[in-house]
Amino acid sequence: MAARPSLSRVSRVINSLASTSFSSSSSSSFSSSSSAPASLSPSTFLRRHSSVSADELSHFSGLANSWWDPMGPSRVLHLMNPLRHEFIATCLATGDTSNSTGNTTSPPANLHYLDIGCGGGIFAESLARTIPLTPSVPGTPTRAASMTAIDPSPHLIRIARAHARTDPTVDAHLRSGHFKYLNTTLEELSERLLKEEEAKEAEQPTGGKFDMVTLFEVIEHIDPNTSTPATFLTNALRLLKPGGWLVGSTIARTFPSFLVNQVIAEAPWPVGVVPRGTHEWSKFVNPDELEGWAKDGVRTVRSQLHNPSGSQNKALEWLCCGVMYFPGLGWKMVPGSESWGNYFWAVRV
Repeated sequence: MAARPSLSRVSRVINSLASTSFSSSSSSSFSSSSSAPASLSPSTFLRRHSSVSADELSHFSGLANSWWDPMGPSRVLHLMNPLRHEFIATCLATGDTSNSTGNTTSPPANLHYLDIGCGGGIFAESLARTIPLTPSVPGTPTRAASMTAIDPSPHLIRIARAHARTDPTVDAHLRSGHFKYLNTTLEELSERLLKEEEAKEAEQPTGGKFDMVTLFEVIEHIDPNTSTPATFLTNALRLLKPGGWLVGSTIARTFPSFLVNQVIAEAPWPVGVVPRGTHEWSKFVNPDELEGWAKDGVRTVRSQLHNPSGSQNKALEWLCCGVMYFPGLGWKMVPGSESWGNYFWAVRV
């Protein structure tokens, strides 16, 4: 108990430093960017009903021309992809008894994915490459059958589609409809799917249409003026089928994360690895906060479903693991490091 006043004072100091840093860096990041058209304003990047900050959308859209440069500002996101796939496979293996009987066959590629806040498609495209071109091809550990990726920035969606067409496999999935990019928000997509469900005259909702929903590096960019992380998570959970997983990554709001993700990561090159204005420490989310919001959201969604399998009585499944970036080695899972900075998390409906 005696440590709490000290922690509170540290938090106030960091908040003050962060807000001071971002009041100047966020605006200069957009206005000085040479890769964004000069006529574009923050509102240009924001769709109706978006819960993501218009200023942050303009910041990331301004980086669009370097989005697919593996040595550019988004380099750390490219390097994180293998670990994202590995964590998803871990989630799918949780509670899977198919291998307990000695079954060595590859699991079927029958899962439908939704990637929220896909940006230029770094993760979405990597997952699309794992979708089999024909049913006879064995699935991968992520078991993807389709991928729908959404983002509120039309500029980033154009960048994502253009890059996807350069890969014959990914382009084939675009043409077949197994992979698609949509310029929309979570709120707009939820509204559209709800109308489709109502059109079917269903007496009671039976769940969403996706088996897996991903939220990589998104929750810390929610605009507090239009939404809350808890509301955003609940809306995302509603798009899942019963038994589906909501998987994401974010950054803890602690003093170590401030030093690593704000001071060091956004330092000038060659020390820094991301552009100035990428992070806002006050929006980072601690694991216990996220777990509470996610579990409340699962309870809300389950209470609204007509599910004969009795999912309302199932135990809540939550996974969380810290991840750290090591220069020269890439990203590694480090269990127990969740409060130091970056971490993966997942919750099951």
